[in-house]
Amino acid sequence: MSETPEQDPKKEPQTEEMKAYRGGWAEDFLVALMFLTRLPLRPSFHFDMKSLGKASRAFPLVGVITGGLAGTLFLLCYLAGLPPLVSALLALGSQVLLTGALHEDAIGDVADGFGGGADREKKLAIMRDSRVGSYAVVALILLIGIKAATIASFSDPIGIFAILITAAAISRGMMVWVMYLLPPARVDGLGHGAGQPELNALLLATLVMILIAIVALGPMDGAVALFAGILGAGAMGLIARRQIGGQTGDVLGAAQQISEVFILLALLIVRG
Repeated sequence: MSETPEQDPKKEPQTEEMKAYRGGWAEDFLVALMFLTRLPLRPSFHFDMKSLGKASRAFPLVGVITGGLAGTLFLLCYLAGLPPLVSALLALGSQVLLTGALHEDAIGDVADGFGGGADREKKLAIMRDSRVGSYAVVALILLIGIKAATIASFSDPIGIFAILITAAAISRGMMVWVMYLLPPARVDGLGHGAGQPELNALLLATLVMILIAIVALGPMDGAVALFAGILGAGAMGLIARRQIGGQTGDVLGAAQQISEVFILLALLIVRG
């Protein structure tokens, strides 16, 4: 989740007739979609950055949309006779289009900042710089390559639909945990503006991603996916705490990407 001006909901056109944000599931899902995708949505209610904390409970549901799109496209390409690797790359490309490369941009910024900054202030400055450095390029090549190769290696192409939904849902649920456990590393930006999610939002997001994992993959493989997602997001969180003392929007996006990779790799090991 990169910290760009487009992520500020205050930039959206609003009118006096719009009602206030009340925070029901429907509104939270819409807010989450607006932050995590590039769908051209126009809410009928006012909301600001603080709304993201409560709306974060719907993050795993956004994963169902992004993962479902990728899974559907993979199946269509595969059934059309395209090689698994080509199908996997096209599926990943559909996610990038849907999210506007939000999380890929974030992990690239984190790679540049953590890899090129000499101290905390320099790392944060590099992460906010819109230019792309060599660390970001290498990180994105490795990330997309590992994802595509992993997806293409599953022996059951039909099962990839459920796997992609689960990986996308859990990895976005892990973002809520990072928001909850790590303090903002900046005094401005998305991490600070959204604030710490309430415990209720965290628990609901966790419950949603657990249910999605169990329904999609079953109890055993669902548990493997959850454990792998925790490891991936936890590793990113620990690195961020050590490097910059907390989380930013870029760190949240990077945690999502690393968590997703861990889930895919773990499922490949147990499912083959």
